[in-house]
Amino acid sequence: MNLKKIAIIPARSGSKGLPNKNILMLLGKPLIAYTIEAAIDSKLFERIIVSTDSLEYKEIAEQYGAEVMMRSEELASDTATSFMVIEDILQKVSNFDYFMLLQPTSPFRNSQHIQKAVKIFEQSKFANFLVSVSESEKSSDLIKPIDDDLSLKYFDIDFSNYRRQNKKEYTPNGAIFIGRNKEFLDKKHFFGADSIAYFMDKIDSVDIDDKIDFELAICIQSQKNKKELLSNSIKNRIAEKSKNMNLMLPITLIGHSIFDHWAVASINGQKVNNLGIAGISSQEYLDLILEPDLISHLGQKVVLFAGTNDIVLDDWSPDLTLQAIENIVNKLLMIKSDVQIYLLSIPPVRGRIDRSNSVITQLNCYLKDNINYLSNVYWIELSSAFYDQFGNLPADFTYDGLHFTENAYQQLELELKGIL
Repeated sequence: MNLKKIAIIPARSGSKGLPNKNILMLLGKPLIAYTIEAAIDSKLFERIIVSTDSLEYKEIAEQYGAEVMMRSEELASDTATSFMVIEDILQKVSNFDYFMLLQPTSPFRNSQHIQKAVKIFEQSKFANFLVSVSESEKSSDLIKPIDDDLSLKYFDIDFSNYRRQNKKEYTPNGAIFIGRNKEFLDKKHFFGADSIAYFMDKIDSVDIDDKIDFELAICIQSQKNKKELLSNSIKNRIAEKSKNMNLMLPITLIGHSIFDHWAVASINGQKVNNLGIAGISSQEYLDLILEPDLISHLGQKVVLFAGTNDIVLDDWSPDLTLQAIENIVNKLLMIKSDVQIYLLSIPPVRGRIDRSNSVITQLNCYLKDNINYLSNVYWIELSSAFYDQFGNLPADFTYDGLHFTENAYQQLELELKGIL
């Protein structure tokens, strides 16, 4: 049964903590646009209604594809509750089974979150309501009031022996609320035994209330935009190197930026075709280069550098990198059946927040233990020269904790000379 639903987006203009926060520009778009676009992209709603008291908000909301219902003066006041705003919409709209409340202060709740929440709600046998939640950073034991006397009398726990509870605690994150019409009008809120939780992670749960929240949102959105820019950069770099894909040279380098940034013409007097692509992951190399058959010729020897860009991906695990490498190898063997493939271990990093040496070590061990069954593949362990006394990439081997300096490239060439 296809249940009909509407989206309600409340957008009052009178925010005092952060004036006009609902239409502040978050890297090129008004804040409210993120919520409207998420609702539209979900393709789930009969109507997407913005409730506002502002003609400026109305114009912006309609520009991004929402329907607008103007509030009365009473509903535009500081004393108006969310129930009163929702009730106003429910009294004006009919012929739907339930509604979803989407607050515009949650810009990272996207269409996938909406779709998953709807699926959970509609599959529930008891729920009249759904509320999105995220894991609380602080235990409720640590959250107490403080009176005007500034005494910590309510904090009556010996914190020197405090241990966080084994049971996780959660807090509503303000991103998604679902309610059946009659039940909501009767209860006047979304919580209780007939309400079900939808879990969201910390980043997607950012709820903008003040300037610090907004600056955090700018940082997060900048990272999301960076991913899109990186994707475009990878595609452009592939296009730039397309003329090299059919070169017949003795050695072929395949991998990511550590190869791409290496100005190497030959190793042991053998000419090198450098097909490294900065920023690319193992799966992307397969999807964007090998599956479309862009490479037509390989050297007798292929050096493969893979994995360091995999570990920063969401939901990554070592077996995903292994599977991608296996598929890469199979494609290389289809191009040249007797090719010799040398898979280099992943070098450590130095002081990077996005990559951990413990994870790199785990991946190297996993790959080393599992590539033996792959035809024509040889595992090459980078020497101790790539590790300082603490297991980091040496300071003179890197300029940013990840990419190589000329010293590192000289050592890499020295080691490959002994192999190739």
